[in-house]
Parts: sequence; C-alpha cells; structure tokens
Amino acid sequence: MLSPSEQDDDPFLITSELEIRSVLRSIQRHASLIRMYARGNPDQSIMTTILELDDAAQRIILDASPDPNLNERLTRAPAVMFETQVDHVNISFTGQNLEPCVHDNLPALSMAYPESLRRLQRREFYRVEIPMGEPVSCTVPIIEGGNPPRREVVRMKDISVGGVALLDTENRLPHQSGTTFRGVRLSLPEVGDLTVDLVVLRVHTHVLPNKKEVVELGCRFDGLSRADSTLIQHYIGRLERRLNAKRRGF
Repeated sequence: MLSPSEQDDDPFLITSELEIRSVLRSIQRHASLIRMYARGNPDQSIMTTILELDDAAQRIILDASPDPNLNERLTRAPAVMFETQVDHVNISFTGQNLEPCVHDNLPALSMAYPESLRRLQRREFYRVEIPMGEPVSCTVPIIEGGNPPRREVVRMKDISVGGVALLDTENRLPHQSGTTFRGVRLSLPEVGDLTVDLVVLRVHTHVLPNKKEVVELGCRFDGLSRADSTLIQHYIGRLERRLNAKRRGF
C-alpha cells in the first residue's frame, strides 16, 4: 500500500474508487489482454483477461492459467503484477491474495479491486536520443552477494519521463529483466543531479561491426517523484531545443 506522500509524488497514480472501477470496466469492455506475473518474477508471466467485475463484492474474476502449478504460485505470491494497454494507454496495478474460483464452470482466479492503478499515455513516454557528446552520466550502485559494493558509470542511450535505456559496453551490470537498481545517480546538464530507482524491463545485445557486444537495458523509473519527473521533462525540452537548433545550423 502506498503512503499519502508516495501517492502525491506520482502524477499518474489513480486512487479514486470510482476512477479505478471505470478503468477496470474499460479493460473488460475492450477485452484487453493483461500480462500477469508474481512480483519479482516477470519471466514467468501469462496473459489473462477480466471475465467479470463484481462491484458489490469489490472483486475481479480473471481467466486462470492452463498450468495448475502456475495458478498455485500466483495464489501463494504476496503480490501479483498486472500490465495492459487500452487505446494506447499503459495501465498497471497490483493484486494481493488471489484465490482460485470457478467461472462458467471453468477454473478462474479472484482478487479484490486494487487500491490504486497507474495510467500512462504514450505521449508521456516520449523518448529523446542522447548524443554521444552530451555530458550526461549515469552511476549505478551494484550490490552482489559475496562481493563488495561498487559503482558503475554507464552511458544512457535515451531518456523519457518513463525511464531510460542504458548501454553496458563493458559487461559490468546484471543483465536480467526484473532487476532493480536502487539509488541510481543521473547527472543531467543544465538541470542537475537526481537519484532514482530503475527496474530492468528488457535486455538486448547488439553486435558491433568490430564484433564487440553492447548490452542495452531498457529500464523504467520506479516510484519517480513529481519533482524529479519535472526535472527530466525540463532536460528533455532543453536537449530537444539544442538538437533542433543544431539541425537548422544555429
């Protein structure tokens, strides 16, 4: 459950019961596919749909996995993550205490309505490529079992209010999706430094002409404050203006 201060810091968070119900109805009406996985284990996800919304009981009925073992893991998980999209708007929420049930004589899962959910439109994820000469730095603290903590400075490929893409040219970072980097330091020219948490969503390896491999990590911000979101938007705007002026020859 989010604290009041955390709720205030997230401009995309919906906590109104009526709004949450409206968004859930929209997901059901569009028959949107929902990615469902136990928190911390995104590699074992399944696609589900909302079968029924019970406003009286404040519960969601979801299509179950054909794998009984996966259903059991989901019902045992402390938290289950849900991600979907409706009309190009990304929606995510968390469920707890999933229970097995039956819907139309078929196995299903039941959970309480979420206390909050996040809606992010594509325009809020506008990304700007960071030029090679731009004096941006990203310092990632690494804590691995049995090894002393260290800090790695890596290049950022692009940035948006939603997250960043990191380029690991020296194979110094963990490369598993779902990894969370805490206390990452971003130094943005003309804006300043900010400390953020990043969650790795995707990992892709590029092979350069010289056969060297570069690993790209697509990350989203985790719990980005409104103040830091504003700083990033200011940086993106300033960088875009500089790049546009350069293209026009100024």
